Amino acid sequence: MRRTPAPLLLLAALAATPAPAAEPHARLVARSVLPASASRAGSPASGAFLSAAERATAAANGVRGPAEGAYLSAQPVQGFSSMVPAALGSWWALADNGFAWRPNSADFQLAVYRVDPRWNDPAGPRVEETVLLRDPDRKVPWTIVCDPGRGAALPAFSFNALPPPPAACGASPSQRLLTGFDFDPESFVLAPDGTFWVSEEFGPFLLHVAPDGRLLEPPVPFPGVKSPQNPTLAISGGARAERPDLAASRGPEGLAISPDGTRLWALLEGAVSGDDPRDLRIYVFDVAKRAFEPSFLRLRLEMPSQTVNLAALVDAGGARVYPDASAPPAGPVSIGELKAVSDRQLLVIERDNHGDEATAPRFKKVYLLDLAAARDGYVGKTLLLDLLAIPDPDGVGGDGDFFRLPFYTIESVHVVDRQTLLVASDNNYPFSNGRARSRSGDRKGPFSADSTEMILVRLGRSLDADPRLFPGGGR
Repeated sequence: MRRTPAPLLLLAALAATPAPAAEPHARLVARSVLPASASRAGSPASGAFLSAAERATAAANGVRGPAEGAYLSAQPVQGFSSMVPAALGSWWALADNGFAWRPNSADFQLAVYRVDPRWNDPAGPRVEETVLLRDPDRKVPWTIVCDPGRGAALPAFSFNALPPPPAACGASPSQRLLTGFDFDPESFVLAPDGTFWVSEEFGPFLLHVAPDGRLLEPPVPFPGVKSPQNPTLAISGGARAERPDLAASRGPEGLAISPDGTRLWALLEGAVSGDDPRDLRIYVFDVAKRAFEPSFLRLRLEMPSQTVNLAALVDAGGARVYPDASAPPAGPVSIGELKAVSDRQLLVIERDNHGDEATAPRFKKVYLLDLAAARDGYVGKTLLLDLLAIPDPDGVGGDGDFFRLPFYTIESVHVVDRQTLLVASDNNYPFSNGRARSRSGDRKGPFSADSTEMILVRLGRSLDADPRLFPGGGR
């Protein structure tokens, strides 16, 4: 007799059991925790390009390594920047660029994992498959770490200096494995044809990726916007140097796909120069035409986001590229993810820029966006869930009566059914310690690196969600 996998049994039970009529609030129903130290067995070492300060931060979190050379003996699984349903109760999970920046992530292999959360199982989740991103067909026209002799040179910013190919490039140079120096993937979706579309922050770009990790097309640039890491910036010419208009690591943090697979919505994490710092652009991409629509929507944030800091950009010799620029104020709010509920509604995570630090996090929320209610280009926005106060009457999370996700980066949300959401964190391994501080009486530690946390939350209301977006919904 064929047995139904345990994750599917849990989801079926959730779908069949409505929330109690007297309980109008959300509640935590399941949790799965991937240990911070999870790594890929037999994979190349990583972390050779971490700075002395970054090594000190990692050591303070209990992750110790040498003063020089590879800091970690293998590729860490890390946290997840985006999760989408796979088969039989498992989920595809996207790793980001590694250690947060281009210079320190050249030996981090970009990967997509297939994960079985094994909800509420003491054994924890299981990583069942690893797909490495690569470019054997040479779709990327500029230089990459694992093929430094080919392609257009990167702009002469200090952070664009190519290191020698590390062991993470593998034994077959023709595979052109992609690393965290090359791209910063932040969100992805699964298309009806089984391929992935990935939103990437360095360009920013859209990447079209085969199920086996192979890049299928040249990176698709976002119209009229570039970050400092964009490989096509023309920065020579003094006062005539091209100026990036999007802050580093503030590109399309969220990517959603329509239920029929014809459109993508991509949400920037930071405001574009000239826009109000509280306004983020939502670009719409026509998949069949391979083109962005000429206009974009806007999301109004609760507080300002980060804008580009031209004053911090220096060339390979240390000279300021834009000497007339001044540093902008640091915006306190970012977004973590964008995912579809239907062809007119989207989910977005909006959050402050604090983990559980000495200054405690105060703002981690999920909103429901309504495209049909857009006014003057701004989408409608309704509070759906407070991630710092999720009722937990059954003690699923072990965090008291109210469960919290006190992390700087909460970067996954997805509909499971009309009343259940999956939410997951990017643990920024080995640098973040959100759980450790809150477990000490004086909030000073001792620290430990954050694990990757995945939860299921049962909402107190039903969403008008399209079943094609659910696990097993036809994708």
